[in-house]
Amino acid sequence: MFNSQHLDIQKFLTFFRSMKEQNFVSYDGRTLLLKFTKKLDVAEFNLIEKVFKTTVLLPNNQVEIVLSSVLLKNHYLYFNEIDFINRYSIKEKYNESVIIILKLEGKSIIKQINQSYLENNKFIYNLHEYKQILNDFLTTPELVPYKSETDKVFTIISKENGVFNVGYSTPKEDYFHNVNLSGLRTKLNKEFKKKEYIQFFKEIIISGVHNTPEKLRYSEILKTSATLLSLARRDYETYVSNFAFDKLKSEFKTERESYFASLDKNIASVGKQVVSFPLTFAATIFASYKVKEQPGILLLILVAYLLYSIVAFLILRMTSYNVKCLKQDVQNEETSIKDSYKLIFEDFKEDFKKIKNKIKKLRTIIVVLYIVLIFLFLLFTAFAMHTMGWFNLEMLVEWVPKSKVLGKTN
Repeated sequence: MFNSQHLDIQKFLTFFRSMKEQNFVSYDGRTLLLKFTKKLDVAEFNLIEKVFKTTVLLPNNQVEIVLSSVLLKNHYLYFNEIDFINRYSIKEKYNESVIIILKLEGKSIIKQINQSYLENNKFIYNLHEYKQILNDFLTTPELVPYKSETDKVFTIISKENGVFNVGYSTPKEDYFHNVNLSGLRTKLNKEFKKKEYIQFFKEIIISGVHNTPEKLRYSEILKTSATLLSLARRDYETYVSNFAFDKLKSEFKTERESYFASLDKNIASVGKQVVSFPLTFAATIFASYKVKEQPGILLLILVAYLLYSIVAFLILRMTSYNVKCLKQDVQNEETSIKDSYKLIFEDFKEDFKKIKNKIKKLRTIIVVLYIVLIFLFLLFTAFAMHTMGWFNLEMLVEWVPKSKVLGKTN
């Protein structure tokens, strides 16, 4: 079915290219009105109906087609470049879509599913990237604190230059034929993750496009993006090298002490469990031995030991959760410094290694305590059941010589 409809669209594009300028009566942004010098062939009209859901055959050899009613899923057709500029929305699933811009002369512009930037689809790709980046700008308050969708203007505020307005009126179609915005959004998003970078980018934008007419400044920013990004990165790296290191080092020292303090608290909590396990087990065994002739009391001791085990399990679980959260905090801190201060991250790698090793060892101890806690409870349960006569434990230890267990009495 898909291949059949795809073939129908290809046939329609061939049919479209065969038409003359006089065949096009009007297009209102939704409905295309065509007129033919002779009665439209039945096969040709059937072809149109196979591609479009809403088609009307009118008197005087005229046909109305609603271009947005394409029958094939995730296919979008536009009358020309201007129509694409006016109607295209980034809400549509770009990667999963086939986008076709009809052309009266020459090949139509087509972007296939999951197709990257190519010379023959760059008009579509560039407009999509243009709109995506604009949306990113408008939703980044650190870059754009104020915007006016009515006036198509957003405002940048910098420390050095104050308020600066950037218009984002859509440029003419030639702009999207002549620029290459491939990968620009990815580069910008990567840079914007770095602290303080946006401030330098704002200063560079203002100095770079202040002579451009206000309504064309956004398109000029994208057009000269390679230069602007390079200059902003240079200023940012200079700042990091000269000023940020001491401040960051001081802040990280405080954070590191906080991490170690948190680890020490968790280690202390685990240490209490390490001490309490053998003491509690020994006390339980001693009490059980004293009442081994009283099964009822022994059963109560077993229940009490079960309650203790549950409480100890919950404490271990809470400690494990605290360590897990601490591990995530350390990971986030490491990622943040790596992304924001790549040049000086090497100075912090050893500290992060020490913290993560300590966390890893603590988590290993917690796992071992879990196993020991469960094993001790199972041992005492077996002992209690044997003492109460519910289970013969001797058959499991027959391999142990009694003389070594009881000692010689002679």
